[in-house]
This record gives sequence, C-alpha cells and structure tokens, in this order.
Amino acid sequence: MSRVIDLGGIKVHALNDGVVHLPPMYYPGLDFDAHPGLLAADGTYHIPVGCFLIRGEGFTVLVDAGLGPSRIPFPAEIAAAAGLTDPPETIAQGGLLPGALAEAGVAPEDVTTVFLTHLHADHIGWIAPDGALYFPNAVVMCGDADWRTTPTAPAPGEMEGRAGLKVAEDAGVLRTVTAPAVELAPGVTARHSPGHTPGHYVVSASSGGEGVYLLGDAVHHPLQLNDQGISFLSEEEPEHALRAREELFAALEGREVSIGMTHFPGLEFQRITTTENGRRWTTTW
Repeated sequence: MSRVIDLGGIKVHALNDGVVHLPPMYYPGLDFDAHPGLLAADGTYHIPVGCFLIRGEGFTVLVDAGLGPSRIPFPAEIAAAAGLTDPPETIAQGGLLPGALAEAGVAPEDVTTVFLTHLHADHIGWIAPDGALYFPNAVVMCGDADWRTTPTAPAPGEMEGRAGLKVAEDAGVLRTVTAPAVELAPGVTARHSPGHTPGHYVVSASSGGEGVYLLGDAVHHPLQLNDQGISFLSEEEPEHALRAREELFAALEGREVSIGMTHFPGLEFQRITTTENGRRWTTTW
C-alpha cells in the first residue's frame, strides 16, 4: 500500500519499486551488533526502493524511477567481502512501480516530469528499461554534475540505467540542471544537496501552508539522525554528505513538515522531533 500525504492542492504518494539486500559493510560506522534486529536471517539489511509521486493541478511529477524490471544476482565478490556464506539470490530486485502507480490512479503517460535525485541504479531503472521511454510524455530531469560524470566503478545495473537516460537524451526530453534551486511545478522545488553524489538534489512540495521534503539518498538510515559516524558505502564525498545531511536535519527539526526517505523501511513519512534524549523520527502517516 502506498503512503499518501495530502497538502490540499498537492498530494504526495510514497511508492515502492522493489527491495535491496545490503550487507553491513554498506553502512560504515553502524554497529549492527548493537542493533541485532536490523539484519534479516540472510545476514543483510533489507531496504525498499522508494519513489515519490507528486500530483497537483496540471502536473504529475515522479521523483526517482526505481530499479526498473531488474533482478540483479548477488555478486559473489560482495558476498565474499561481506563474509556471507549463504547470501540472498539477489542483491536488488525491482518491478513493482507500474503496479504502485496504477494503485495511485496514474498511468505512465500521465507523468509530466520525472526528476531524478541522482543517478544510481536504483533511481533510474524505469526511464527506458527496454530501450523505449516508459513515461512517453514526461520530461526527464537530473543534476548535470551526475550526468556529465562517467562512473569509474559502476554498481550492478547502473550502466543499464544510464543507457535509458541516453535514450531520453536522444529523444530530446532529458534536461540537466545546475542551479541551486529549480521549480519543477507550482509549489514543487528541487534543491541541490551534493555529497552522496555531486549532482544530488532533494525535492520539496508545499501547498496551503503544509510541506513535504523528499531527501533522496541524503539520508540512508534512520540511525543517522543521531549518529554522525554512520555513512554509506556509495557516498562519493562522505564528509560533504555528512554536512548536507546535518544541514537538512537542522532545517527540518521541529517543523510541522513531512519527510520522505527513499530507503526507510515502510516508506512512511516522518517528522523530526526533539526530546531530552536527542532527535527522534515520528511517523506522520
């Protein structure tokens, strides 16, 4: 079931495209022994592949495009490095987004803009998974710094996803952005928040005095809220990512805004509240 925030003139849906199985080494600084409930029986941490749908008068914006119809086998080298003797069959599997969109009452041709927070494989898979644009009437937007940089060590599925972006570029519907802030639709803005990748953006939507912030991969795990020592393996600039994350936390702490994170279990919208023991996530849905 999708999670939905109604801002009055704008609705924001959290949609799941699939699941990723990550070994503990993907979260440097996180002591999984101190949090034994985080790992599944297969020795990995299971996270959703979130996308967000923003609907308003005259526009339908999809933030991130999932893994696509992909089933990525668990790489033997990653299993060996993580010490997994019986890893899951897949490290990532997508394919749920079309059903999630249909549940929200949206067809692919209804999407007017696809905005990609960054260009990792689990955010770009449905752009053109079979060499044809999946969202035929949409403009595709992403940070220029990510598109102009060829990955030196691409993760499984990343180059296939980028091939879909090349289809969008060849079709004349790819728009790369460099500005600190870009309006995607009335009340919907993307803001540059580099660190996880150089071209990473977060997205906000507001209407009727209410707001939603979609943080992409600026935040990768709930425990990062109070532990600055936890990072993520694929962060290209970990120190810059930490600064960006803390700036977002400081800006959103105590505010009556809902926050969506791509990889939080359950994809439930959250708020950041403050207690005598520090900050905490509070579910808003």
